[in-house]
Amino acid sequence: MAFPSTPSALWSVSLLTALFAAAVHSNIIYDDDPLQPVTSDETVSVGGTVTLTCNVPESDNSSLQWSNTAQQTLYFGEKRALRDNRIQLHHSTPTELSITIADVQLSDEGEYTCSIFTMPVRTTRATVTVLGVPGKPQISGFENAVPDGGKVTLTCTSTGSKPPATLRWYRGDQEVEGSPNVVESIPDDPTYNVSSKLTLDVSRSDDNALITCAVDHPSLAPGDKRSERALRVLYSPNAQIVPESNLPREGEKFHLKCSGNANPEPTSFIWEKKDGELPPMAKVDGAFLHFERLNKSDNGVYLCLADNGIGNSQGEYTLLVQDPAAADASTTISEFSTTTLSNALFPDLPLSPSSSPPPPSSASIAPSTGNPSSPSPFSSLTPSVSVRLDGVYTFTDAADNSADPTAMSTSSGVDHAVIGGVVAVIVFILLCLLIVLGRYLIRHKGTYLTHEAKGSDDAPDADTAIINAEGGHSGAEDKKEYFI
Repeated sequence: MAFPSTPSALWSVSLLTALFAAAVHSNIIYDDDPLQPVTSDETVSVGGTVTLTCNVPESDNSSLQWSNTAQQTLYFGEKRALRDNRIQLHHSTPTELSITIADVQLSDEGEYTCSIFTMPVRTTRATVTVLGVPGKPQISGFENAVPDGGKVTLTCTSTGSKPPATLRWYRGDQEVEGSPNVVESIPDDPTYNVSSKLTLDVSRSDDNALITCAVDHPSLAPGDKRSERALRVLYSPNAQIVPESNLPREGEKFHLKCSGNANPEPTSFIWEKKDGELPPMAKVDGAFLHFERLNKSDNGVYLCLADNGIGNSQGEYTLLVQDPAAADASTTISEFSTTTLSNALFPDLPLSPSSSPPPPSSASIAPSTGNPSSPSPFSSLTPSVSVRLDGVYTFTDAADNSADPTAMSTSSGVDHAVIGGVVAVIVFILLCLLIVLGRYLIRHKGTYLTHEAKGSDDAPDADTAIINAEGGHSGAEDKKEYFI
């Protein structure tokens, strides 16, 4: 029996609707479904290890399964399904299945599926993102040195990053702004190449300055990937003449050195004497001008012209040869003034061998013959002028930069006064001791008078005196004793 065409069509539509609703119902995920598996997305760098974990709140003894991006089964419960030694079972229970993937590659990126075989089958997905680690940056543009006042353009390039890395420039420790990063994709490769340029105006102060290019990327800790290069700047000399000693003395050896302060170092040095020729005893040895034996005739202004092929510069130095006696006197005055000042301020301090006053010599300064009513010696010892001799600063007299010769006698007078005071105190103590001892002896010295022979004074003869004396013993209680 055939159905009418219109009711038949309605019946077919109703049947298809019911089947579609059942299919949709089987794939609906309810938040309160205790058998619905739960996973999380993971991010890992190339070469790292990622752990995929699938959990269900409750278990009905159904097995959990992990599948890869190609829907190949990796693990079904505790059973390995795919022979890949990089993939290992991490943890397996009725409510959890965890696996690890070691030495992750870019091809491992994608969605991994966790399934539980219930009726109906429940599934969930975890996305694994693999970061391409950028390579160490390479800096180019340092092939040739840059002349002073010129410009240099440097290029930094880093490859193999995913997502694209960010390049940063540093000049020393300070970040400088370069051109925007240029990102280039690689055919048949998910990674990117990134480059950036930096243009600098350089000067002689930038010679050997460090320029750094650093890579900023999620797969790296700050500063993990960076490259450093030193700038090379070419600049002309800045000539300076440096003497061997600040106190050239007549009769001694001496030399002057011409310092170029250039890059590259000067290769040509020309020595001259202003308003004249070099002395016969002066010998030129490149950057050095040697004097075998200084003479007063060597005094004058000396010039040095240094050339390094980029430019040249001239330095000058005024040579003033000192008389040996005057030089010794200057040194003696400085030491003498310093020692005298120390003795005046601290008279009780012992003199060290290095600070002992120098013996008088022909270069010593004669005592002043001025007004005898001059101020106190201490007023002339006030240090107010600092004289530099051979790199050592010493205090000198404020009036004429010479030591007061009366300062030493003042120091000796102070010492004699101290010794005299000590002697006076000792004599005084001895006198006091003699006075006390004399009074003690006087107080213990006297005459004793008794009346034991009182009856013998009036006796006519010896016998009577004896009798009276014997009788006197009976009056012994009347005997008195006087102490004066």
